[in-house]
Amino acid sequence: ISVNVVANEPIKLEPDCQPQTPIVFYCTDIANRILVENMTLKITDQFGNPAGQDLNGKVFISIKSPEVERNTSVPLFEGKTSTKEMSLKEGNAHIDSLVIMENSPGENGNRYILLFRPEVTLPPTSLSTFELPFHFYNDAENRQKMFELMKKKDELNDDVQICNKVLDSISKQKDLLENEVKDTTEKELSLRNELNRRGVKIEHPISITHIQGCQKQKTSEVERIEKICRVCSISNSFSGPDVLGMVGQLALVADDDAAWVISWHLQGDMDCLITTTTAAAQKIYNDTRGSQQVMPLDGILVQRGNRPLPHIRNSRELFNPPGNPIFAKDLLIYPDKQQSCDPDKLGKVFKNLLGDTILMDDLNSATNYRKAVVERDIQCPTILTRKGEMVSARGKFGGAQNRAPSVDKLKVFGAPLPQRYYILKEEIDLVCRYRTAVEEKEKVEKDYKDRRVKWFDELFQNNSKKDEITKELQEIERELASASVRPEKRASGNSEESPGIAIKRARKSMENPEMF
Repeated sequence: ISVNVVANEPIKLEPDCQPQTPIVFYCTDIANRILVENMTLKITDQFGNPAGQDLNGKVFISIKSPEVERNTSVPLFEGKTSTKEMSLKEGNAHIDSLVIMENSPGENGNRYILLFRPEVTLPPTSLSTFELPFHFYNDAENRQKMFELMKKKDELNDDVQICNKVLDSISKQKDLLENEVKDTTEKELSLRNELNRRGVKIEHPISITHIQGCQKQKTSEVERIEKICRVCSISNSFSGPDVLGMVGQLALVADDDAAWVISWHLQGDMDCLITTTTAAAQKIYNDTRGSQQVMPLDGILVQRGNRPLPHIRNSRELFNPPGNPIFAKDLLIYPDKQQSCDPDKLGKVFKNLLGDTILMDDLNSATNYRKAVVERDIQCPTILTRKGEMVSARGKFGGAQNRAPSVDKLKVFGAPLPQRYYILKEEIDLVCRYRTAVEEKEKVEKDYKDRRVKWFDELFQNNSKKDEITKELQEIERELASASVRPEKRASGNSEESPGIAIKRARKSMENPEMF
């Protein structure tokens, strides 16, 4: 993944890498007069991103003293100049080497500041100057000592920064884990409250064993329901975008008696394969050499709308029939796996197969119902009974051909799973999520507890190390202050100063050691 970082407005000049504090001396050896070596300055935004790719100009370099006294002597660059300038191209300026002149003027032990002031041809804003402090000494005896002290001081300051980074890292890790503990605790509590709301009680203190037992109990109940639930025994080896399935698989019937008698009535159609197109039906017919019966939807024509039961006219009952008459097709339930199929298509299939077939409680009710309807000159469709009898549309009943065989001899519609099954599935899913939440919570809490011990040791060691570094820095500051009180002013053409002035400067250095 590539990320294109777009800089903000350019506001300052800064180096690629922060250099150490330079130390230069009053001498002729160039190695002891180097202020800057191999340093690249660049124009950046407030976050340090390069922001001056289109800017060109100059960088003016000068030296100033932080002392407010006007007569403070300031070192000069090589060539006895007080300023230098470098080219600034595309927001960058490279300095190979910057040195002070041989036997440069300057005050022993003083701290000076190198100023790098950028000037561009088209400044979008005023650009901040980069400042680099340095130290100047003219005491030959203390040169090496001062150099080593300043080098050690820079190293110790780097160590302090490392200690601070360790502290910051520990603080961030602590905050992160505390937030994880909070989040996992809230998630566990939310799921536990949801389980309690559903009547699933969770023991306290929380036990993974108890949760597993609860999950196992509900899973066993689900398996028991699946085992006893009526399932259609017809197998289907056909599939495709234009294949809906076997008739016996396209619907469910909740009532056992209704499923038995309706399945018997449709026994010759239960393994008929329903397709959406005649072309798909013809292909299956050819592939099976005519052994598979098929029925394409585009070859079915049924009456639109739903007519009422025969004893109802204009939304009013002509008589009050016993036996609970109902259209057989209204007892069919389309399973969830058929939701991708338009319910109107399935309704069309069973309307074509069942027509206006009626289901009633028993044969006596069925025959009386037919008699009452016919007496009113109304056509009566086939009537099935929950006892397994049939009164045909022509009024015939009785005999083996009008009685359903035992259910074990039939291919029967499956039954829908009870609501309890779906409640249990939801509860099992919730218990599984709760178990995961508890395990995550326990893991995060253990991790936090273990990390706290580790953090305590790291903090103790880090603070002890930082205290030692601080003591070393204080000692170096005292040594720097002590070494810098031996004044030797080297101004242009003047290598000595009066004892009175020397004493005053020595006292001033002693009173302000913090300037180092």
